[in-house]
Amino acid sequence: MKLQHLKAVVLIASALLISFKGKSQHTEPSSAQLRQTIPFSMRDYKSFRASMKSQVKEMALKQIVGLGEGTHGTAEFYRVRYYITRMLIEDFGFNHVAFENDVTEVWQFNKQLKETTDINSLMKKYLLTLWQNEETKQLFTWIKNFNAKRKNKVSIDGIDYPSQLPDVEMISELLSSLNEATFSAALENLREAATLQDDAWSGMNKAGYKSDWKLLGRLVKNGYLTADSLEKIFQQKKWNSDTKQGLLLAIANLKQGFEPFYRRLPEAARDSIMAHNVIKLAKSSQDKIVIWAHNAHLGKTGIYGNVVGGTGGYILKTLPNSYFVLGTATAEGTFGGTTDARAINNSPIKPYKLEKPIAGSWEEYLSGGRTSNFYLKTDNFNPAKVEKPLRFVGYGIKSGASSYDKTNLSDLFDALLFLKITHAPTPLR
Repeated sequence: MKLQHLKAVVLIASALLISFKGKSQHTEPSSAQLRQTIPFSMRDYKSFRASMKSQVKEMALKQIVGLGEGTHGTAEFYRVRYYITRMLIEDFGFNHVAFENDVTEVWQFNKQLKETTDINSLMKKYLLTLWQNEETKQLFTWIKNFNAKRKNKVSIDGIDYPSQLPDVEMISELLSSLNEATFSAALENLREAATLQDDAWSGMNKAGYKSDWKLLGRLVKNGYLTADSLEKIFQQKKWNSDTKQGLLLAIANLKQGFEPFYRRLPEAARDSIMAHNVIKLAKSSQDKIVIWAHNAHLGKTGIYGNVVGGTGGYILKTLPNSYFVLGTATAEGTFGGTTDARAINNSPIKPYKLEKPIAGSWEEYLSGGRTSNFYLKTDNFNPAKVEKPLRFVGYGIKSGASSYDKTNLSDLFDALLFLKITHAPTPLR
């Protein structure tokens, strides 16, 4: 398979480097509207809770709440989402926290969290580096303690498909628990394809790396067809329900990872797949889900000419009136990023200075608010549907003009949290 095919179909959304010209602007939001935004406190959980109680209550009216991040590396974005997630769980019975991370790796993380005393090692093994920080660890520590006291547990879930080998290892582990030894040849086919695809993905971070794309294409096609065949077989088996459910989860995620190579899907397919994985979690009205992912993905529409984004829109097509999305934005300070071409579980994250907001951007405009940290409802704030550039920083290190796209905030989000000054996350200690 040629390099351009790989770039066209596998997880390139996070780079967020494409420039797109939007529609013309309308009348500016008035200064009165900017003064009517709702300030909130970041001093600690108690003060945040008191300042945002009504706003979180409104979010909780929906079954699914998306909590976005304007960069993949901002401490305050992690912390504020931990606070909101905790309120949604404690006060409104939310019971899933889903991450922009591989489905089966997070399945292993969730399973092992209750048993471990070393959350750091678990995070480093199963989570992308962008989640490996002290601010996110606060959430996992709290959920671990919360679950220890309750029969009905909060589940931590993944919705993405960047790694294929963990899927194969999960299938192998579960089949072994069933004493099933009849699928060894199929597992070897899956393992061969998954290993080469994962090597190609991480290999892009190495100078001079070359892969046999033709071989990869052949193996992945064989892997996809093998996984599809196993899925049909597993569906007919009368196995333990939890084990069977786990096997079908791993098979489905493996097919998701292979499919872009096999069928050469467009980049936007990633957002529809993540939406599909969220919807699978919403098995009944009792399943209430919080999602942690980038602003671009959680938005109700795509960005950069719909090249990427819009997971929220796909959710709403299947589950109308079920989704609330909160975006986050910042103007000054530092953020964490990596020079790796593809984010993996050991990508080095370093702090970088945020570039000054470009002229005419939402970040420049919101910096003129009456407080440094505030919440706004996008429809109320921007009834004229003004379009301005908004910054989308992925896991990379660029935060200048190429990281912006012109947008109407209410097209993307139901609400926005703005923090004027923010900082790079705290590495795991």
